[in-house]
Amino acid sequence: NSALEDVQILKRSIESTNTMKEATHSFSKQRADESKALVEISRELDRPGLLGAFTFIIPLIVDSIFNKFAPKVFSPNTIACLQKRENSFLGIRRRKRWERLGQFATLGTFFTALTMGAKQLIRILSRVTGKRNTTVAATLMASLAGIAMAKKAAAFLVPGMAPADVLNKASKGKRDDKELPLQTITAYDSENEDMSNIAGGGI
Repeated sequence: NSALEDVQILKRSIESTNTMKEATHSFSKQRADESKALVEISRELDRPGLLGAFTFIIPLIVDSIFNKFAPKVFSPNTIACLQKRENSFLGIRRRKRWERLGQFATLGTFFTALTMGAKQLIRILSRVTGKRNTTVAATLMASLAGIAMAKKAAAFLVPGMAPADVLNKASKGKRDDKELPLQTITAYDSENEDMSNIAGGGI
């Protein structure tokens, strides 16, 4: 806990100095960088809207992917790092900056190679088919889109599935209203009727 660490460091600063002014200067010198890193991390996690997506959501996903494939090189996401007591805010901040450089370099290299490979494939197919590069590229894009739509449609192409089942599967339970259980109706039992309630039955 950052507050408890501040208390401990302030206590040591007071004990190791002669005046309160010296103690506060010593405390500020020891905690300035750590406090700055804490504020920067908190600001990135709390930004709203599209800016929050680029500073929090996307880095969270990218960190999880890189940590999964190279856990010895890339640390978990920021929230997971904050949950470990041995990590300092300044240490997390510095490591994440170096990891961002590595992630950008890796992704840049990957997409560059992917783009060059796609261009080379389009040129080869253009020579084989005798079509223009634009025509081949449009055909490939349409084929990829068709494959993606076919994968989504395959989930509903189940033999014996009724139209109502398709609607329920497509909605994925987004209804807000909760279904109430059916109330059972008990049959009237004349033997358990209280005979004292019958008019004229009392003496």
